[in-house]
Amino acid sequence: MKNNLIPEPSIAPVVALYDRACPLCRTEMHRLKARDRHGRLQLVDIAAPDFDAAQWGFPLEAMRNALHVRTAEGEWRIGVPGIAEAYRAVGLGWLTWPLRVPGAGRMAARAYRWIAPNRHRVSRWLGFREAGHEPGPRCDDGRCPTHY
Repeated sequence: MKNNLIPEPSIAPVVALYDRACPLCRTEMHRLKARDRHGRLQLVDIAAPDFDAAQWGFPLEAMRNALHVRTAEGEWRIGVPGIAEAYRAVGLGWLTWPLRVPGAGRMAARAYRWIAPNRHRVSRWLGFREAGHEPGPRCDDGRCPTHY
């Protein structure tokens, strides 16, 4: 039994604290969740009105500037390592192999440090829509297409 000062408020093995108000972030996290056949990834919206940053032990501003992912072991992965952890949780860890190429992880981290605080602008550049302006679901039988 772990003696943590921070409560573990979820039952999913991996928890991603993400900004649902960011179209790019929301789209990517929901695509990952759609691939989560075993319920190993829980998404927590840091933009929700009832979100309490103190419950997670990080300042809200820090969470706005980087994806925070708690592993099944209770360790935190922030930024690019957090993205890789979320991919691993849903069985897509093999897609993160380029990050293991020498220098690629550092370049990805450098790019992420610019993208994260500019995520709303980047979302617009890439054609992602603001919350509430998404087209309706494109699935009639409960199975929605995901593209990977």
